Amino acid sequence: MNVSANYVNDENLRTRQGIWAYGTKAPLVGRVLELVDVAADATVVDVGCGNGRYLGALRDRGHRGPLVGLDLSPGMAATARSASGAATAVADAQTIPIRTGAAQVTLAPHMLYHVPDIPLALAELRRITRPGGRVVVVTNSTRHGYELDTLLADVTGDLLGTPVRMAWDGQRFRTNQADLLLPTVFAEVDKRDLGQLVPVPAAAVVRGYLESLPAEAIAVPAGRRAEVLAEVERRADAHITAHGSFPVTGGATAYLCR
Repeated sequence: MNVSANYVNDENLRTRQGIWAYGTKAPLVGRVLELVDVAADATVVDVGCGNGRYLGALRDRGHRGPLVGLDLSPGMAATARSASGAATAVADAQTIPIRTGAAQVTLAPHMLYHVPDIPLALAELRRITRPGGRVVVVTNSTRHGYELDTLLADVTGDLLGTPVRMAWDGQRFRTNQADLLLPTVFAEVDKRDLGQLVPVPAAAVVRGYLESLPAEAIAVPAGRRAEVLAEVERRADAHITAHGSFPVTGGATAYLCR
């Protein structure tokens, strides 16, 4: 399993995370952790820790137990370590270098769609979590980012003659797949909808989200990409001028698994 160029560091990830800061609900990381009620001395392993937002939030809450972050990207693992103070390492979710039953809480937020063999990764998450512990999977609904996808399709349809929609890893494991797959691995699966409609106030934020995606996720000719993104920004700005914001569906869903 190779690291995508989009995740060598957390620049693009931070851009995508930033759009959800305009939501009217509390930040997602805190809402997920409140569902789990992590004991202050629990051993927590964050698989696919990215830039360490969950690890940092736990430290900020006064967590005293061992915190371990794993990510396939050396850049992400280093950023997470710096941001949270947790121990981090470079690791593949399909072969997690943690002993069986070591974790009381295993986090897997917004990462399984990047893994080639998702069932294998789920089996690994279950393996490293002790009996009675929790595996917390977070992914997105099929409506996640619907408005961004529609805007992109409208713009490319008009400019290129053929609508182009977002096509990237994030669509490989959404709630429809999670609903079917998780019960085959875990005896108990408690699904919690954490979605919201986010009123984005700036067109540059809309453009930035799409611009931060891997090039292959928006299949337009390289020479037309800047033109497409500029028109996306123009239309988003027109919508914001008329309505006060550009609404984007955040479809985050947490699964608490045993």
